[in-house]
Amino acid sequence: MLQVKVFQEKTPNLEVFQGAVNQFLQEHAQDIKVIDIKYTAEVVNPNNAVWTKWTAMVIFETEVPF
Repeated sequence: MLQVKVFQEKTPNLEVFQGAVNQFLQEHAQDIKVIDIKYTAEVVNPNNAVWTKWTAMVIFETEVPF
């Protein structure tokens, strides 16, 4: 069964966002086969470029419903 998981985080720290995606991948490594990962980054306030809204979509196959 093909499924998607969407992640979204507003943070100045890319590592926080990457950590959430990586944690999902590690926790479900035995149950999923990753097909693709798509991501975007948006500067929420151009006057304060520190804050970025990160979005990622993990497309995967699984036999276990999430």
